[in-house]
Amino acid sequence: MPGKVSVTIVGGGIGGLSLANMFEHAGINYVILEKSSNVKPLGSSLGLDASSLPVMEQLNLLDDFYNASKPVRQFNFYNEAVESTGVVDFACMTEIGGYPAVILDRPAFYDILLKNLPKSKILYGKRVTEIEQDDKGATVRCADGSDIVVGADGAYSAVRQIMYKELAEKGKLSANDALPLSYDQHCLVGVSEPFDPKDHELLRRKTSDFEIVIPKSDPFYAIYMPLPGNRVSWAVIHNVPKASAKDGEARFSEWGPEATEEMINFVRHQPSPLKCTLGEVIDRTPKHLISKIMLEEKYFESWYNGRVVLLGDVPSAGLGANLAILDGVHLCNLLVDIPSPTQENIAIVFENYFGNRSKIAQAALDNARQFGKVMSNRGFVSEVVRKIFFNYIPDWMTRMQNTQRLQFRPQLHFLPQVPDRGTPKAQPQEPRLFVSAATA
Repeated sequence: MPGKVSVTIVGGGIGGLSLANMFEHAGINYVILEKSSNVKPLGSSLGLDASSLPVMEQLNLLDDFYNASKPVRQFNFYNEAVESTGVVDFACMTEIGGYPAVILDRPAFYDILLKNLPKSKILYGKRVTEIEQDDKGATVRCADGSDIVVGADGAYSAVRQIMYKELAEKGKLSANDALPLSYDQHCLVGVSEPFDPKDHELLRRKTSDFEIVIPKSDPFYAIYMPLPGNRVSWAVIHNVPKASAKDGEARFSEWGPEATEEMINFVRHQPSPLKCTLGEVIDRTPKHLISKIMLEEKYFESWYNGRVVLLGDVPSAGLGANLAILDGVHLCNLLVDIPSPTQENIAIVFENYFGNRSKIAQAALDNARQFGKVMSNRGFVSEVVRKIFFNYIPDWMTRMQNTQRLQFRPQLHFLPQVPDRGTPKAQPQEPRLFVSAATA
């Protein structure tokens, strides 16, 4: 019987809105607290693949995502003169998972997730500063009490900070989680205005190739992703050495328009596959759609405490949205079956959630770090590694890697199951908890 638990979701981002869509179908009572005064879908673009698209089909959102996106075909790599240095083909992903990988811009992603959510359940301008909890419930300072608080507010999560402070006071916070973020990856991202497709063959394609420029000398690389409407999503990634990042003295470490402008001036000279410089692409991007993000690809060991739980928001080579959505699938499946929101039952749910999702998050982070090294390292050895990676990796190895990554294609067990169209079939889902209560 649904509706036994009430949830406060902190953060109206991709993870929080996706979880809210699942709760709508599950009959779970929830409210979203978003610190901004309105939705600000800053950033570049997001990708979805066969790991998360089955759930979107269950939520009747698949056609919306297909209409707003382009399927990803391959990654094309270039040097600083925009000369081809290799190609990585992703054509096998549709067969393996049963769905194509797709790319779309953040505003379109947000619009799709918001379309079926009641406006009354999203409270804007609600910055969380304190969470109080006991055996009977959890209360966020700016909202009524609920049984559970879900932190879906990203890598700089206020919920995580509050939770970690409480764990530290109890002597239960690990040494790794106590370390501050060092922001070793600085990203400048945006979505351009339309280009003329007559001038750019890559925009006339029905598919989206990721065009990636990796120069020999510049300490950054740029990615260009064609979107519907002849627009281009772009991202510039500057990896900062760990020593500099930890000292807090890394270049462009400040937030705000001044730091963004400084980074724009630093990267604008680089040629692009669009027959113009990166700076000209940036100049064709509305300023409100340009943002600078600072990240550390860090694995957090503590995901829950009492009645507070986090969506595992791990930056992972563009797949963070998939990971957050899949965290929500697993958490929602557990909560819809919970017989009552006692502290004991919630502990069982959170332990199962962490035990299953943390291993996948760790693997995704390891893959992201390997990918980042291939893309960011400079020097002769790194160039040789890239040449081998881009040109001589056999198709069977690429297929094996994608098969391993796409083996987890979970669905919401309380909704009609969609056909498993992949080859091989998806890994079976974990046995349900509280089955007797759920089926009673």
